[in-house]
Amino acid sequence: MPIPLARLSTTVLLLGAIFLSAARLAHAAPQSIAIPAYFYPVYPDPTWQQMEDATPTVAMAIMNPASGPGTAADANYVSQVPHTRAAGVAVLGYVDTAYASRTIAAVEADIDSYYAWYGVDGIFFDQASNDCGDAPYYTSLDAYVKAKGGLARTVINPGTVTPQCFITTADTIVNFEGSYALYQAWAPLGWESGYSPDHFWHLVYATAETDMPSAVLLSRARGAGWVYVTPDTLVPDPWDSLPTQPYWSTELAYATLFADACSTPSAKSRLKLSHVAAPADDRLAFSGRANLPSDPPLDPVTNGARVLAGPVADAVVDAILPGGAYPGSPGRGWETNTAHTHWRYRDTTAAPIGGITGVQIRRRPSLGLGGVAFSVSGKHGSYTLAPGTSPVAALLVLDGQDPAAACARTTFAIPACKWNASGSAVRCR
Repeated sequence: MPIPLARLSTTVLLLGAIFLSAARLAHAAPQSIAIPAYFYPVYPDPTWQQMEDATPTVAMAIMNPASGPGTAADANYVSQVPHTRAAGVAVLGYVDTAYASRTIAAVEADIDSYYAWYGVDGIFFDQASNDCGDAPYYTSLDAYVKAKGGLARTVINPGTVTPQCFITTADTIVNFEGSYALYQAWAPLGWESGYSPDHFWHLVYATAETDMPSAVLLSRARGAGWVYVTPDTLVPDPWDSLPTQPYWSTELAYATLFADACSTPSAKSRLKLSHVAAPADDRLAFSGRANLPSDPPLDPVTNGARVLAGPVADAVVDAILPGGAYPGSPGRGWETNTAHTHWRYRDTTAAPIGGITGVQIRRRPSLGLGGVAFSVSGKHGSYTLAPGTSPVAALLVLDGQDPAAACARTTFAIPACKWNASGSAVRCR
């Protein structure tokens, strides 16, 4: 469910309540939500439909008929599972491994039942051990599932920090399952940063609506490609419901942040938005450094550029700056030197696009391979930004419109962003 690059919505004003200890968060690839769907489907079931309606952000669900597959196929699951899979949500079957004490044969029998009765996309192994001596047990089960064909995704759930020896035992490890109160102080071991976020899933329950954005952002900063946050509590079961509105839609928004489209972080970054309390005279300044691929070469004169900034869930600045040579004043366009190592965008018209009046991009070999320094300025914008909003993100697409191409982005969180007393300006660095 991509978030439109539009003005700040009422829902997103929850950002003002967030406190993160990191000054800047290095975002991973876009997250997905995976849900332990331990709620029985009375087909067609509205709660399962809620998951289906949230694709592609919700991409995986765990079915659990009876703390396992049960003794026979259940007609409601037989109808619901294909419907949910067809909507784009992978459905995995729940299997208890009793911390590697169940026999391999007993676990394989459960796997066989799930595939025979429901045609699942993989298996979720709960109560998983995090003792390296048990890693071969889970490696064997992973191979058994993979032999079934299809997606064959495997997840193990130790629910706590897990040593690196388990990275090859399953596609994904649930390395945190617990309350938000515990999650605030939790930290990964460190080795996880060397692997794709798709390898890790965090499950956070007992999370108040005002704390939910912080929980999602923390999961991203801690390298989890999969996340699910719920207000439900441990008793009787945190996974027997889905959040209601507006909690649900806000969580979906935070799992799909606009800056995610850009994978290149910028360094030495600064952002200032001022005059935001008055219309049509807002000012913007954004600068930083990044290391970009040198092939293909940058060509903003041909391809143009794009500037985005605002709360992490919804850009309030989205200015697409066209290519073309600068024609002189009044006009807009690009200038470059003969070596094509320095580009300058100027807009001297009465109505600059998104209020952006200038962009400068310079190749800087001293910064390393693909080193670039950039700055963006604007003075005629209209940026609706609530006083106190944080975190704030800024993104410059240096060559065209697609953030997946040459781009640089920074996310600033408290205490990196400071608002003035009147709430009309914020400075981040």
